[in-house]
Amino acid sequence: MKRSVFRFAVLLLVIAVGVVGVSGCGTSGNSSEGEPTIIVSSKPPTEAMLLGTMTYMYLEHLGYPVENNMALGSLSVIRPALESGEINCYWEYTGTVLINIMDHEPSFDAEECYQLVKEYDAKNGIIWLDYSPFNNTYGIMVRKDIADKYNLKTISDLVDVVNEGVPLKFASSQEWQERSDGMKHWEKVYGFTYPRELVANIAVNMTYEALDAEQAEVGLAFTTDPRILGYGLVLLEDDKNAFPVYNPAPLFRQEIIDAYPEIPEQMKKLSEILDEDTIMALNKAVDIDKKSVDEVARNFLQEQGLID
Repeated sequence: MKRSVFRFAVLLLVIAVGVVGVSGCGTSGNSSEGEPTIIVSSKPPTEAMLLGTMTYMYLEHLGYPVENNMALGSLSVIRPALESGEINCYWEYTGTVLINIMDHEPSFDAEECYQLVKEYDAKNGIIWLDYSPFNNTYGIMVRKDIADKYNLKTISDLVDVVNEGVPLKFASSQEWQERSDGMKHWEKVYGFTYPRELVANIAVNMTYEALDAEQAEVGLAFTTDPRILGYGLVLLEDDKNAFPVYNPAPLFRQEIIDAYPEIPEQMKKLSEILDEDTIMALNKAVDIDKKSVDEVARNFLQEQGLID
């Protein structure tokens, strides 16, 4: 009789453990303490992966439960993943959501653009934290010998030289020349017309090589492309703000910020130190110097005192 009671007690204990185990399996996406896991993701390009990886490492160092899901996909993949809760954090560019998600006209003012997308996504349960000072947009670059010869520092300096009749060949893409926020807008803002006989149609991804090979003196660029540094080119200051703004900011789902209200101020320590020179150097370390994203991200965070 005692043996039967003992067996029955053991059976009850096994059942109880099994119930607890099943209950534990129902907390997918949560940490062991029941707090939500922060699933950090990114788009595939180097810059996006650097931003995502730095965020993952930084949040992990701060003690948050995090999961790494980098390089998930382009906007058409990663945006639905954020909206559905498959992921709950990634970096996005203000102008990308304004134009591609909101179907809004481009903005040329960083704060205006940020407020528009922030208000729009608040209704979607998506929180935009403070944006970084760097702007990954179009820019105008020149070869260093040309910049030195004509003392070019701003686009206005270039316009003055072009208006004086100096024949500087300009490499740009056909697509940019036809965009409403492209060449025509640039010329309108700066009040000039670039001589069309001096404009060479080159894929935007190849303009850097065209200048390096001395096939052109001036070219269209993306402002954070590391080839500007790699080829020793000079990015001119857009002193009249002719190009749309694309400032990056970390996006979090509302429930993550509700659970961890300290994150906005903590993430600000990272976002506020990412200016154009900094992100371009980080991009260069990966794309040109061939270091890994993880190595570059970790070294930068350690240098800035954000992680040990």
